[in-house]
Amino acid sequence: MPAVIRLDQVGVTKHERVVLVGLNVAFEGGGAYSLLGPSGAGKTSLLRLLNRLDDPTCGTLWFGDTPYLELSPLILRRRVAMVFQVPVVFPGSVRDNLLMPIRLEHAHAGTPDITRALNLAGLDAGFAERDAAQLSIGERQRVCIARALVTAPQVLLLDEPTAALDPTAARRLLESISALNRQVGLTVIMVSHQPEQARTVGGQVLLLVAGELVEHGPAEEFFQQPRTDQGRSYLERTLSGRQE
Repeated sequence: MPAVIRLDQVGVTKHERVVLVGLNVAFEGGGAYSLLGPSGAGKTSLLRLLNRLDDPTCGTLWFGDTPYLELSPLILRRRVAMVFQVPVVFPGSVRDNLLMPIRLEHAHAGTPDITRALNLAGLDAGFAERDAAQLSIGERQRVCIARALVTAPQVLLLDEPTAALDPTAARRLLESISALNRQVGLTVIMVSHQPEQARTVGGQVLLLVAGELVEHGPAEEFFQQPRTDQGRSYLERTLSGRQE
């Protein structure tokens, strides 16, 4: 599959600190990618670049054949949607929340399929009229995913989407994310501190260490036999439960 997003020698420096170093990555359409690495490795910084919340210090990001900087952030974020670690819902019903991205785009024509967005996020149509403030944390996170889907993005970015969830809700959410990737062909790029979640989502693993991409390959190959000492060390620490 052709790359939907590509990074060519992308680097980020903030306050004289190097955050990301010379990244060359192609995210294929319909692929599933898990960004792993110790705290401070640059995972969220990379996700922020992909959503154009930040711009690179050097190098070029491409959306298809178009450089990121030639696209307005509003247009880009309709194609590359992001769900944050802490689910944030607005006052009102779930329907109100799902319509928010459309209302922010005054020129957007058409009415989104609310029921389809809810179903894709693992919620039934009845949730549309519920008070968003009364939902559980897990339900709120699913609403955030549904809200991201109403603009029919090609890429869904997820920054530790299960961080606030209990194990059961986390497992169910990961299963829904995997279904979105497999059944809808949505490109999924997920940051996680828990490497076993990459096995659930499948696809490719990208391991970042100190801003550098040190491993990139199929998830099962990474877990069976990491290619680098950094990869082996990371798995030993995280799978044994030791602090990073």
